[in-house]
Amino acid sequence: MFERDTPLFRESSTGRLDKYPRSPWARWGLRLLIAAGYAAIATWFHIASGGGAEGTANAALAARVDDLARSAVDADVTIIGVLYPPLTSLAASIIPGGAFGLAIAGSLIAGLTLQLILQSMKRKSFHPLVRAVFIFTLATTPIFTYIATTNFESVVGLMFFGLGMLDLVRFVTWANTQAGFRAGILFACAAFSDSTTTFSALIAAVAGALIIQSRSGARVANAVVVAFPTAALFVALSLLGIAFGAGPFAMIRGGLAWDQVRVDALFASFASFSGVLYFAPMVLMVLTSFALRFPGTALIAVLLTASTLLAYGLGLTPPGNAGTTYTLMLLLAIAIVPTATTVAHRVVTCAVALLLWGIGWLTAFQWSTIRDWMLTFGGAA
Repeated sequence: MFERDTPLFRESSTGRLDKYPRSPWARWGLRLLIAAGYAAIATWFHIASGGGAEGTANAALAARVDDLARSAVDADVTIIGVLYPPLTSLAASIIPGGAFGLAIAGSLIAGLTLQLILQSMKRKSFHPLVRAVFIFTLATTPIFTYIATTNFESVVGLMFFGLGMLDLVRFVTWANTQAGFRAGILFACAAFSDSTTTFSALIAAVAGALIIQSRSGARVANAVVVAFPTAALFVALSLLGIAFGAGPFAMIRGGLAWDQVRVDALFASFASFSGVLYFAPMVLMVLTSFALRFPGTALIAVLLTASTLLAYGLGLTPPGNAGTTYTLMLLLAIAIVPTATTVAHRVVTCAVALLLWGIGWLTAFQWSTIRDWMLTFGGAA
């Protein structure tokens, strides 16, 4: 052991932490209780829309599953492109009920995600008020509810990203090596669950070099551990595409193509109030990072926003996708915000969460995709 390898911080002597709630029955009961709320909203939308889910990401995924079945019969190499992102495509192929079945499955994922986030905040000894504010902010914004009930790909990808960020902090800041390997796998799962989070592993690698370090001189090693699983999978699939003569990007829906029309429309929207709201969470994260004296977090927030814009410009974002960047900012804040040690710090943390909650509601009424979804519940859309 060298002195540089001695960790500055440890979360526990054994590397294991208590689960919350401690009883498995209580944990699953909490998950199912949360999921039931989202499932009820999904059912309400299904009834109010007359069973129609046109324009939603779940409808597009259900249609792609049918294409996947036809491609499998033809035994054509293009199945690689149709399959992407493979984890959610394969899951959707065995989930019955089409778009509505995917909405119920997404509700279950949302319940699991919120329980695991609450468990992480409890382990980090967050004040009960801070925990309540953050969970309230994430769970009650129309944006997260929209994603959970209409976009199975996105809610699964966000779950993997959020859990990956939590394990990244345990790895880098609290010297839990097992959590580091798990974080790398989780980010790979995020990239192969939701095309919008394709570049999340790269952002996580940068984050691993910027957040508080438990071992000095390990920044590059941390980045490699986090990024390696995703990079290895993409390289393997690229080589497979080349071997079959389909090109290196065959696994990403047949290729990557810059959509200038889509990009021009996106940049035009930035001049509107909805465009301002789109960047508001990032700006808030940047300001908070400097206020709490963690400037590295500001760069992570900027890069995370840029990565979703890049995915949109390359045509990776599925139809009906909305609110992913906002939710990524929330998950980033929950994962890397330090435990408040003073009343002032606690007040700032809660205020930022509540501001993000307000931005989420304003955004929901400004973006036509989510606004039309909300109007459907009253039969107005």
